[in-house]
Amino acid sequence: MQKRRDAILKFIEANGESSIASLAERFSEWSEMTIRRDLAFLEKERSIILTRGGARAVQRTFGLSEDIYSEREQRNREAKMLVASKAAGLIDPGKAIFIDSGSSAMALARAVPDQNCVIITSAPNVALEIIRCKSKPQVVLLGGTLGRRSLAVSAYDLETQLSQFNIDIAFLGVSGFDLRAGCTVGTQDDCLLKKQLIKQARRSVVLLDSSKLGVAMPFTYAAIEDIGTVVSDGNIPAEAAEEIAKKTTLL
Repeated sequence: MQKRRDAILKFIEANGESSIASLAERFSEWSEMTIRRDLAFLEKERSIILTRGGARAVQRTFGLSEDIYSEREQRNREAKMLVASKAAGLIDPGKAIFIDSGSSAMALARAVPDQNCVIITSAPNVALEIIRCKSKPQVVLLGGTLGRRSLAVSAYDLETQLSQFNIDIAFLGVSGFDLRAGCTVGTQDDCLLKKQLIKQARRSVVLLDSSKLGVAMPFTYAAIEDIGTVVSDGNIPAEAAEEIAKKTTLL
């Protein structure tokens, strides 16, 4: 079901807009009623805008920059929740963990167990979500300049701030995950932060929903073999999953 909706979304985004008749012709293996239901679901996720007789793409900028956070959070929510649930199972009591910024990290913030641990983050919305819903974790928010698009803190002294922590696991997001380019993001500040976390944390875990597979953003923060674990939504094609598993642990 998710692959079908992703295919419809990609077709609409590639063309800017599409009629239901065009979609039914392109995806002849699916009924028009199924396509209409998928379009209704995609509009509910704010991935498209329904029009008379069809749908058009939400205007976004791809390639050189990342989508605005509020838009990203609505996309592939089920996949991100599954990734978050699997990743939360890696967290043991009494540990110090880092949770990245981004929509997958926010899903993890909602899924973390309510147990004694230290959670460090560069994302105010992640920190607030944990404080609001969990009573036991201690939350540490890094300081710096807050990005409007990413809802993440960036600062030149983040390396100094991080040096005081003994981080057991760093949960990192990706804007793109490519077999050749590795783990990629859209800004240099985000890239530098993640590079530092991989150096410092005892274990690095990448949160990967399958929509990011095959996407290469401008900045690579790690080769796949430099990552300790990749947690996926289980929708990675078999050939790609085999290649990833040769280089790191794939869950």
